Order: sequence, then structure tokens, then C-alpha cells
Amino acid sequence: MRAEKGGARRKTAKYRAFTAHCLTIGGVLCYHCCIAMAKKLSKRARKQLLNIAFLVLLIGVTLTVVFVSQDIDLHDIGVFLSSCNVWYIVGAFGGLLGYIIFEAISLHIIARTVGHKPKFASSVAYSTSDLYYSAITPSASGGQPASMYYMVRDGVSGGTAGFVVLFNIVGYTVATIVVGLFGVIACPWMFGQIGHWLAKTLVIIGFVIQAILLAILLLCLFRARIILKIGKWGIAVLAKIRIFKHPEKQVAKLEKVIDNYRECRNVMKRHPMLFFAAMFFNIAQRTAQTLIPTFVCLAAAPRTDFITLFSMQAYVMIGYNSIPLPGGTGVYEYLYPNIFGIGGLFDMKFILSAMMVSRAVSYYICMIACGLYTLVYHAVGIRKIKGDEPLDPSSDADPPQTDGPIDADAPECDMPAPPDDLPSPTENAAPPALDDGCEPTDEPPDARPQDAASTYDS
Repeated sequence: MRAEKGGARRKTAKYRAFTAHCLTIGGVLCYHCCIAMAKKLSKRARKQLLNIAFLVLLIGVTLTVVFVSQDIDLHDIGVFLSSCNVWYIVGAFGGLLGYIIFEAISLHIIARTVGHKPKFASSVAYSTSDLYYSAITPSASGGQPASMYYMVRDGVSGGTAGFVVLFNIVGYTVATIVVGLFGVIACPWMFGQIGHWLAKTLVIIGFVIQAILLAILLLCLFRARIILKIGKWGIAVLAKIRIFKHPEKQVAKLEKVIDNYRECRNVMKRHPMLFFAAMFFNIAQRTAQTLIPTFVCLAAAPRTDFITLFSMQAYVMIGYNSIPLPGGTGVYEYLYPNIFGIGGLFDMKFILSAMMVSRAVSYYICMIACGLYTLVYHAVGIRKIKGDEPLDPSSDADPPQTDGPIDADAPECDMPAPPDDLPSPTENAAPPALDDGCEPTDEPPDARPQDAASTYDS
């Protein structure tokens, strides 16, 4: 009997080690392939591939650590899935859909309020591009510029696009704190029972960072001069120690950001309900994201208290959300077993299996779905741009009909060249504007006269 148990343990250990080696080798191979491809591509495409390569390597290392250090393998995950109630899994995918759609609704409402009327499919693309690039870039730094890129490509001025994204960030930050506070208020005893000191520290740091970020956003909205003075002082200090070689450029960027926040405040005065609408849909988005792991656990353990599971995931969300890693990879996998192990509700195999399934839905499948939608929207936009190009004079097609005589001396109108690839997360490239003479201008998108406030006034 002991020999049989020992043989089973050795077999399980070999299987787990084989799985870990496969993940490690696959991650390293993908990393080197991305590096090799990046050397032959453009700068923007190279940045995307390097971000993806870093993310793949990080995921490979994280999964290797999980499978090697814990008593779990793919067979255990399969057993977990076979015991799940399918309707709760459907609910988890419903949470994924809500996570995407609720942000799209928020962006849609804000854009329409300031005068731009996008189709809802376009608003979904603004949401998916934000979520996709946030998932593959550190600190989610690529999401907002990517979302702005598609807004500008759809005809929104640079100032208005910046306002829409900025206003949504305020609602998003408030929503993160609200969901986190709900978890603390609903289960205040939970924090004291977190086993490891590092897990507690990460939760505390998450709350502190979110609170500081919200305070800065509110100061930018209502006390912009204070932030401007502090920012100029900080830039001057960094310039003295030669971190900033051109401090005047940094000051100009800071003043531009402050001006955007002032526009936010002006629009909030004219439309006081807009802030509450943005906050409501961002809270709905955060709630939908938190419901994914909650439904996954309920699928295998339906008698578990719903509020307890939701609060546990709220603690996890606060802890990993402020860490500057793509998707909080590594930190999420550390916090989840430490927090869901509170009270001995589940054994470790259950916890790790639930973590892998919920992470697959809320992060990996979400990233793939958002990336595919963004890619299709990008390709459709390129086809539209090519379809709007003027006819070639040498072709046999009939010339377009006009209401009056054609001026032979009128300048030709050249459409801007479509982008060759997806936009860089850090570059907000916009198609050049056309003036009355139909010649491309050198003005950047932000220099156009139409901004959030002027759009409203018109």
C-alpha cells in the first residue's frame, strides 16, 4: 500500500515537473522569437512585441513557480472544472462581458456629452484597446493612449479625446476605491486573518496608492494651482540633478495636463450628472471584474457565502492593482492563495485550481478577446481610409459628378497614409488635419480649435 502511494507521489511529481519545464521552455522560446522578430520591424511594432515578450516570459515564470512550488497539476484543474456548475461559469463569462461593455458605455456617454457622437461599436473598440494595451504594458500605461488614438482616427480632436479618457480615469479610480472599501466594510475581520505579512503590506500599499491618486486627481480638478506649483518645483529639482535635460518641455506638458483637468471641471459644472454616470458605470465595471473569481468559486462550492467570496476578491484586487507589472502578473498569483486561504474554507488544491480558472477568464481570455476586436476594428478603419482615397486619373472609372464647374487650379487633396500596424501604447499618432485648401497642415491634433469646452459651447 505504501509502495503504491509512493509510486503515485513520484508520478505526480514527475508530471508536475514536466508541466513546469514545458511552460518554462515555451515562455523562453516565445520570448526569443519576439526579440528576433522585433529587430526586423518598425519602432512601434517593436515596442509591442517587446511588451508581449516580457509578458509571456513573466507569465511563464509565474506559472512555473505555481506548478513547482504547489501541489497542483493540470489534472487537478481538470477535476475542478468537471465539478463546476456550468451556469456559474456562464456567469463568470457574463462578468467578463460586463467588464468590457461597462467601460464602453462610460466612454460613450462622456464622448456624446462633449459633442462627439460615436457609434457604440466604436466605443467598444475604445474600451477593448484600453483593456488590451493595459494588459500588456507595465502599470497599464499603454491603455489610455491607445484609446485616444482610435478616437482621434474617428475624427475626435486631440483635446476632446484626452478629456474623455481623463474623465473616465477619475471615475475608474473612484470605482476601485469603492469596491475595495466594500470588501473591507463587509468583512473587516478578513484583513487580520491574512497569514503573511507581505500580503497584508501589499493590500495596505494598494489602498494608499489609490487614495493618493484620487487626492491628486481631485486637486487637479479643484485646486490646479497647488498641483502646478508642486509639479514645477519637482521638475526644477529633477533638472538640477540632471534627470530632466529640458525642464521647460516638462513644464509645458504639466500645464497641458492641468488645462485638461480644468476643462473637466468646467464640463462637470455644466453637466453635474456626468460624473455620477461615469462613476456608476466604472463601479459596474469593477464589480463585473470582481464577480468573475466569485462565480468560479461558487461553481465548485455553491454553498459558500457570496459576500465572503466577493470581499476576498476585493482584497486581492486592491493588492495587485497598484503594482507596476502587466496585469499584476505574479502579484495576483501570490495574493490569491494567501487571501482565499483565510478561515480554512478551501484546501490548497481547490484554491489554486480556482485561481487558474478565474485568471484564465478575467485576464488571458479577456486580453485575447480585446486584442482580436481591436485588430478587426483597426483593419476595418484602414479599409475605410483606403476606400476614401481619390480615384486614379489614369483609371477607366467614370469621374465623380459635381454640382458646378471644376476648378483646374484647385489643389489636390491627399488622404493621410494609414498606419502599417497597431498603434504604439506610448504614441498618440493622429491623422493630419485638412484645411480649407485641402492641403495637410502641420498642426498637431491638440492645436485644433475644437476642444471639450468649445464643443459644448457650440
